[in-house]
Amino acid sequence: MSSADSGLDLQHVGRLVAFAQRSSLAETGFGHLDAKGSIDHRFPPSTLITARMTFTFAIASKLGFAGCSELAERGIASLATDFYDAKNGGFFSVAQGFGDSGAKSAYDTSFVLLAASTAHGLDIPGSQSLTDQAVNVLFDRFWREDLGIFANSFNRDFSVEEPYLGANANMHAVEALISASEATGDPSLLDRALDISDFIVNQHARSRDWMMPEHFDQEGTVDPSFNEQNPADEFRPYGVTIGHLFEWSRLLLELHGNGLPRATWVPDAARNLYEQAKATGWAADGHEGFVYTLDWDKNPVVTQRLMWVVAEAISAAAQVGSDGLVSDANDDVVSWSAHLHDSFMDAAHGSWHHELDATGTPASTVAKGKPDAYHLLQALLIPQLPLGNGLLSRLERL
Repeated sequence: MSSADSGLDLQHVGRLVAFAQRSSLAETGFGHLDAKGSIDHRFPPSTLITARMTFTFAIASKLGFAGCSELAERGIASLATDFYDAKNGGFFSVAQGFGDSGAKSAYDTSFVLLAASTAHGLDIPGSQSLTDQAVNVLFDRFWREDLGIFANSFNRDFSVEEPYLGANANMHAVEALISASEATGDPSLLDRALDISDFIVNQHARSRDWMMPEHFDQEGTVDPSFNEQNPADEFRPYGVTIGHLFEWSRLLLELHGNGLPRATWVPDAARNLYEQAKATGWAADGHEGFVYTLDWDKNPVVTQRLMWVVAEAISAAAQVGSDGLVSDANDDVVSWSAHLHDSFMDAAHGSWHHELDATGTPASTVAKGKPDAYHLLQALLIPQLPLGNGLLSRLERL
């Protein structure tokens, strides 16, 4: 597929992919890129970055970008060997041989599944077995039948569960399960994705006026003060994460598009999440852009502007607009896309800045470097694509 064949505008996508390809200079997996596009060796090779880049290169291969099919195959092979624990099962957070491998997490495993199932849909070698492996790890090791969500993490041999449950890991599990269901034809994965969504969104976000809680104790009780002393954590920030309200909005509607009988509550929830994020997140501190987090009274806590937040806002706007849920959503796509390119694009070094401060100056309080193409790739493509079960499904429906 090329831009001429598809009718897609791939100028920005090509710019993003060219920058992302520099991550392949790492010896293991894909490396963490700094602000100028060099491998930042302070960060060991991780499952997260390797999986996200594998996903990116799989999609780029579908779009016809040279060399990306080979990079996606390399990523699949690395995830299956460098990051998989053949003794205890599960995926290390850090590649073997690079120090402490960290806990086994549902968050990392979900990204392995997203990358593998996307590659599986493109018949990339090794991807089918890795898809099956990641599904088995998620449900054999992490699934909490008592709550209908995934546990967050365990130690190396899965003998000790972390006394914390997180919406972030479960949100990305929903995304991965939608993709895996599309790739494998297994509808039960959609049922589990709906179970997760019901717990996080229909029960907890709805009961808090769509100010969605992210953090729970081991029994599934909301912990509203979690990380209050460390509010700018990159993965577990205190309070309400604006970007996740947008992200859940889109994912819920992708799930709803599969016609699940139990999903009648979803469109209302997706619209409310979107409208809450837009109303409370944009210029919450009086400056242009979306703040990172709010407290429970809708006051800004971390006012840094994260690239992934506006990227998810764009993707969500395209989704709710296509579904006809928000009348001015297409205007939001145009406005927020202009903000993304005008404020975040790095003309000097390539790609897009991952973080700005409240005045629009590049910063690194929360995000370090430019290691991520995953959020931005979707924001550049989804507004141009039909509805579908994930990015690859949308592309295949052109």
